[in-house]
Amino acid sequence: MKSVTRKANRNVGVLVLAFAMALPGLVVLAEDGGGEAVEFRPSTKPAKPQREAKPARTTTRATTQKPAAAAPKPARRTQTRAPRVVETAPSGQPPAEETRFIANEVIVRFQLSSTSGARNRAVRSLGMTHLQGRTFFWPGVTVHRYRLSPGVDVRTVIERLEANAAVVNAQPNYLYTLQQSDGVRKLPQFGNDKVGLSEAHARTTGSNTRIAVVDTAVDGTHAEFSGARISSFDVSDGGGNVDPHGTSIAGILAANAKLTGVAPGAEVVSIAAFSKDASGNTVGNTWTILEATNIAHKEKVDILNMSFAGPADPLLKRAMEGAKKRNVLPVAAAGNEGPDAATLFPAGYEQVIAVTATDTENAVYANANTGDHVDIAAPGVGLLVLGNSSGFRTSSGTSLATAYISGIAALTLSANPGADYATLRALLENSATDLGTPGKDSVFGAGIPSAVVAISGLTN
Repeated sequence: MKSVTRKANRNVGVLVLAFAMALPGLVVLAEDGGGEAVEFRPSTKPAKPQREAKPARTTTRATTQKPAAAAPKPARRTQTRAPRVVETAPSGQPPAEETRFIANEVIVRFQLSSTSGARNRAVRSLGMTHLQGRTFFWPGVTVHRYRLSPGVDVRTVIERLEANAAVVNAQPNYLYTLQQSDGVRKLPQFGNDKVGLSEAHARTTGSNTRIAVVDTAVDGTHAEFSGARISSFDVSDGGGNVDPHGTSIAGILAANAKLTGVAPGAEVVSIAAFSKDASGNTVGNTWTILEATNIAHKEKVDILNMSFAGPADPLLKRAMEGAKKRNVLPVAAAGNEGPDAATLFPAGYEQVIAVTATDTENAVYANANTGDHVDIAAPGVGLLVLGNSSGFRTSSGTSLATAYISGIAALTLSANPGADYATLRALLENSATDLGTPGKDSVFGAGIPSAVVAISGLTN
């Protein structure tokens, strides 16, 4: 019976326990060690409201990682200086035997990167007086002209200047003379027949071409220039331009009255670069001739007539190189110092057509310079040419022959517009009638050109 009762009691306990688990807010289960069931009554006190669960606290742990690197700052721009360009050029020191220059002047080319202070210091200690500064287009340089103190030697000054870092080089202001001889018997205008002008003029008289005559001033009022196109400039040292040489050269080119010019239809750009010096000699110098090339450049000439000669000159050489690059044809007198004389310039430069003179019998002028640099010949002995004040005179020299070649070049260019330097030069030389030793020689060059053959683009 007791076992039955215990079983029943145990079963009741299980039921109570299950009920208590179903109603946790009303009963609390307790169990003694004897296993007897104990009754619990619901509490009469109001149940405490359940606390709302607090949100979980989040904590940030310090990490050992470094913060992400910020975007790199742009590199600071630093102004980069262009590297200093050091210009170089051969020394302008004249040969020991050379004396054809102004005794108290030098021409100086400074480094473009040099400061004005450095340039001033270079010349101040030498007691030099600044006369002029100029950029010359054809040589492609800026140079300065200085007068030296009395008694100072040009060569010494050049040596000291060229030892200065601010100076590229220095040179003398060289002197040049006109190549003519007066007093030859008066002769008719035979030269025109020698080069076949009559037939050539039937096709062209040189229109649409421009010839620069670097010489003494041209007397544009001369009656022989009636109707001629002549523009005049003067860059000489101001000693007066009374020598008729420039007028004679222009007359060979453009006379159109009693005389017939080689290219009367061409425009003559007269640039006076020669004048009388204190001794009465008619001279030009490096500076005035370079000034003339600037005028020629601005006036867009096609042909440069240089009826003068003198010493080798670095700046003049650069000018002739510049002329060739611009398709300007330089023509110059070979010189009147005799067959055994040294080469004269600018005729001696390869860019220049060097002209010798011949007489009525095609014999070379007795006083003409010779040498491998001679390119061509033209009439130049005993010519009837213009003088000042509507007069005439006779004259001889490679100067006059030079004008003939310049005129034929103008005819050729007029008939072959657009011909470049090389083409124009080839047309002239290929049209020549050979004289003397067969082929091009040191006396006559290629010979006397034919105007009509040259303008036709043919070969003699």
